[in-house]
Amino acid sequence: MKNMKRRAGMFFAQVLLPACLMFPAVCVPACAAGASAGVDGAVFMKIPAGSPRAQALGNSGVSLLEGGEAMGINPAGIAFAQMREISFSHLGWFQDYCGQYLSYIHPIGQSVIGLNVAYYTISDFDVRDSEGVPLYGSDIKVRNGYASLSLAKGFFLERFLVGISLKEVIEDNYSEEYRNLVYDAGVILRIGRKLSLGWAGQNFSGKAKQVVKVTRLGGARVFNPFFTLAVEQRNYSDTGSVLGGGVEISLPEELLQVGRVSVRVGYSPGDNMGKNTDDKTLDGLGLSDVSGWAFGFGIYSSQALGMGMGLDYTMVPYGALGKSSQLALKLQF
Repeated sequence: MKNMKRRAGMFFAQVLLPACLMFPAVCVPACAAGASAGVDGAVFMKIPAGSPRAQALGNSGVSLLEGGEAMGINPAGIAFAQMREISFSHLGWFQDYCGQYLSYIHPIGQSVIGLNVAYYTISDFDVRDSEGVPLYGSDIKVRNGYASLSLAKGFFLERFLVGISLKEVIEDNYSEEYRNLVYDAGVILRIGRKLSLGWAGQNFSGKAKQVVKVTRLGGARVFNPFFTLAVEQRNYSDTGSVLGGGVEISLPEELLQVGRVSVRVGYSPGDNMGKNTDDKTLDGLGLSDVSGWAFGFGIYSSQALGMGMGLDYTMVPYGALGKSSQLALKLQF
């Protein structure tokens, strides 16, 4: 029985879990994946935890994000921070897989340092052995996560920003545990007040295929205080590249007097994942057969109890697979 559980754990770790995480996380058409699909580890690093805003904009934010939510995409973005900031987010994925993200940003002189921790786990998974036979009562636990230290600095009156992160990645898939030290690097260039360009490379190290690598190149255009457009090209080391983007429509704090309210819609092309038949929320919103689109909103006030406070939420339908949702809170002081 012990050997059977071990074989089941290996089957779960090597086949079922990567398939559960990788397929919806990337949303890359099958023809773009090529022979390298699934060869890299730590596929959970593709999940956009920590930033509902980026997730709502088609997983685009390399040139746009600021503060704690930027560390998971482009560490250069924390250089925009003028105040200390604490942020927390909770992300619900598929098959009861969920993640939590916590970050802290602290300006020091003309530089900014940041710390973040992300933790993912799964429970009540349908565990089967290598022959597909269900194993009831099996105590199989999965714990994945990472912790990083970031440093960023702005130059030329914050027109050009540079950031780096050192990150420890842990992948515990029941039968095997991996630990890898990787680094991220990124830059942001602001051209005037309305256009910004960004590049970031994530999860680079001397070890090949231990952690999936991601490179991002994108731009954002702020047409006016009410309308922002973001576009981004992402390249994954195991599945190829994908182009995504989104729009953000805002009512600024100067207009509402009490805070800023934003509505976001994004799109990232991918395979048609069929129609969902058991999610009442998707059915009620008419999104049962929608894939690739993302929807979200954000609320921010700089006058709440003398501090800055923000709340962001995003929902992403994935057809028959269900939906992903993420809620984040931040406090600036």
